[in-house]
Amino acid sequence: MNSVKTVVIADDHPLFRTALREALKPVLPGARVIEADSFPALQNALHQHGAPDLVLLDLVMPGVRGFSSLLFLRSEYPTVPVVVVSGYEEAALVQRVLQFAALGFIPKSASLDTMGEAVLTALGGKIWVPPEVPKTPESGVDAQLAQK
Repeated sequence: MNSVKTVVIADDHPLFRTALREALKPVLPGARVIEADSFPALQNALHQHGAPDLVLLDLVMPGVRGFSSLLFLRSEYPTVPVVVVSGYEEAALVQRVLQFAALGFIPKSASLDTMGEAVLTALGGKIWVPPEVPKTPESGVDAQLAQK
């Protein structure tokens, strides 16, 4: 990974965007990081800068309903790896984002090292899911996201 990578961090919480930026530093030194705090800002960033090497995507942010941002990315940028970053850690959610072709899922409770591992795995074209994510699906995930 010698070339400079471009990563879009799409999350509405400034503190968490900062945490993700910090997680990238040791694994992608010198990476160009573009931040978006809403779905419209994500669309604008992609329009202005083109397809990035990776998108770190929070599913719950302004302008998003359910999985609309992930579906948009899969439709408009099918070759760009997307890793979902979420405060919801239910197995059903993880399974759903993988069904929608995300290359990984990072719980917001993960350590910076874990986040870095997930990023490198996704950039390598492999799926990354943390071992601590429950393996048994729980109900209500779609309803929880639809309410946000």
